[in-house]
Amino acid sequence: MALLGAAHSLNHSFFLVLPMYLSKIAAEFGTSREAIGLVAAMSGFVYGAGSLAGGPLSDKIGEFKTLIVSLALSGISTLIILFVNDLTGLGIGLFFIGAWASLYHPTANSAISKVFERTIAESMGIHGTGGNLGYMFAPIIIVMMGDVWGWRYPLIFFGLLSLMVSALLLRASPTVMRESQATIKVLELVRVPGLWTLLVYDIAVGLYFRGVEFIFPTFLEDRGFSSTLKGIAVFSLLAVGILGQWVGGRAADSIGFKKALIITSTGVVISLLLLPAIPHIIISVCAFIMLFGFFFYGHQPAFNSLAGSITPSGGRGAIYGILFFFTFGLGSASTAIASSCAERLSLESAFYVMALFSIIALVMSLKAPTQTKCSR
Repeated sequence: MALLGAAHSLNHSFFLVLPMYLSKIAAEFGTSREAIGLVAAMSGFVYGAGSLAGGPLSDKIGEFKTLIVSLALSGISTLIILFVNDLTGLGIGLFFIGAWASLYHPTANSAISKVFERTIAESMGIHGTGGNLGYMFAPIIIVMMGDVWGWRYPLIFFGLLSLMVSALLLRASPTVMRESQATIKVLELVRVPGLWTLLVYDIAVGLYFRGVEFIFPTFLEDRGFSSTLKGIAVFSLLAVGILGQWVGGRAADSIGFKKALIITSTGVVISLLLLPAIPHIIISVCAFIMLFGFFFYGHQPAFNSLAGSITPSGGRGAIYGILFFFTFGLGSASTAIASSCAERLSLESAFYVMALFSIIALVMSLKAPTQTKCSR
């Protein structure tokens, strides 16, 4: 679980560099923030689409092997960024990073759902907490390294750490993760009752989360926040997310996955409406950090556990791959939507659009299936 937590944090940290230096990268390449947003959306789509292969791959060859491949090759791919000097090169580098990193989430979630069946939500929360614990330091590391050596070097640093974690997993005993059972055809899986409700919920989450993650640092910069203060703000958001993951996991096991999902989805809606609505910037940012950090990350253990509970074990990797694609693949359009709203209208308008998507997620949580024990 410790290695998975480290891998989880690095998997997301790759994609924090661009938002932290969005304006500088756009100026360096002589392009607009909207163009960088489109490149990020492409990378995000690949990051999500690759999970469609990662889930079935982990069902076929085992979670352990798939995780090693994902960590090693995504880490190596960051070296491409060293030679990037235009928007095309940036797109190529991000494509390969996103493609290999995409194998991680469905594989890790499948492994956890099988190994920790009795406390699945709490275990999902611990995995998320471990990821956030390292992930929350990423903005500080990015700013410290990026302001001194340039925006490329934090990305290379995370790549080297990913290679190191891959090597540690290679040395670990394969018995740490159980091998998958006989696989189930995808066409059989999509007929699972309640799954389509979770898929629509997942699309809505991707459509607000990816946009918020991408545009929030720019929102802070536009309000006069320095690079250091931006790093501290994102750090704080993720730190609150640690509490959200832990409480969300325990609450989901206690009150049920669906109830926890409804409560956390409601909190996300409130947070996204408050940020652009409160005129005092310090109050609005602090309220957003506390609410969005807690409720967004708090929804993840409940959602992942609910998805696992309605899915047969032999197809769980494939289902987690499909869900991850809906969040990060189809949801990658959110970065383009958010950056376009910011460029053509205002930064506030981007958050109101994200709030609309979060309301859709809330409605779908009310229609979600109810189950608290994993399917065999």
